[in-house]
Amino acid sequence: MRITRVRTADFRNLAFADVDTNAPRVFLVGQNGQGKTNLIEAAGLVTTLRSFRTTEIEPLVRTGTTEAKVRIDVEIQRKENCSVEVTLMKGSRRATIDGNPTKSASELIGRFPTVAFCSEDLRLVRGSPSNRRRWLDLALSATDADYLMAARGYAKALEGRNLLLRSGRATDAELEAFERTMLPLACTLVRTRRSALLELNVSLNEVCEVAGFSALGSIAYEHNIEEDALAENWSLSRGVDRATETTRHGPHRDDFAIRFSGQPAADYASEGQQRLLVLALCLAQLRRTTQRASTPPVILADDVLGELDGERRTAFWACVGEKHQILATGTTLPAKGEWRVYNVDKGQYTGTK
Repeated sequence: MRITRVRTADFRNLAFADVDTNAPRVFLVGQNGQGKTNLIEAAGLVTTLRSFRTTEIEPLVRTGTTEAKVRIDVEIQRKENCSVEVTLMKGSRRATIDGNPTKSASELIGRFPTVAFCSEDLRLVRGSPSNRRRWLDLALSATDADYLMAARGYAKALEGRNLLLRSGRATDAELEAFERTMLPLACTLVRTRRSALLELNVSLNEVCEVAGFSALGSIAYEHNIEEDALAENWSLSRGVDRATETTRHGPHRDDFAIRFSGQPAADYASEGQQRLLVLALCLAQLRRTTQRASTPPVILADDVLGELDGERRTAFWACVGEKHQILATGTTLPAKGEWRVYNVDKGQYTGTK
């Protein structure tokens, strides 16, 4: 797949942008805070209508306006061209494909895959479980419509159960009604995460070996509650959940461990080793997405290429190969390679070649 053009109106700090990205490699260069990341974030909406930077819609709409619009033109293996238009308003996301409204974001799943590589991904090692859950949810939702719908449905039912708990009037019958809705969705999340993390761990080891990053990295699922124990756990925990006014157990508390030499990477790996582990994990995600999507995903590389030394950069390109389009950002140009370059200054994009 190739993203050939990105147009935005009132998205983030961009009053208007229209950037021709019809090239194998596109690089946006400029100082921080000028709008480089905003453009590739807009491009990434084509996958699931979700930002790789935030779960909220409000930050995506330019201050002082009520809605943001993004249009992404896509070429799929030089056989099919289409346009996806996304409208973002408070509490609402809408999309059309070639002018035809989509009923659900699941209609986009697998059709327009992207994989984001971000400098902020270091939080996967150092950050909270919520950072890792969000990364995993985005990775799996890119190619699995059932997972995306289960994640959304579970989040909505969980919110309803928590609102009921906070009301102080939650009866067992009312809580059980929410639990019946949550249970099959939770089981889908747990089973898919377990399977996916096993696959990602295998790919992680392969990437580490090929790229020479570190053959000692691994990941492992840390589920909060096994799916066959969820119903009983929720039933037995109602009293404590009423007291704490929240649902304390379920897949919304899941995590996965990132290890180095068999030990927690956050404690035993240097900052440089942590960066390489995260990069290897993102490359493992790229492999998995490529295997499942109908077209090679576009890579959105946000300020990561400049952090690699020559040897690691060579290894990165060896793992990526030539079949993926890359939209990248940075404060300095890449040392090598043929790029279509845009200078970015205050939300303005000026082509240099």
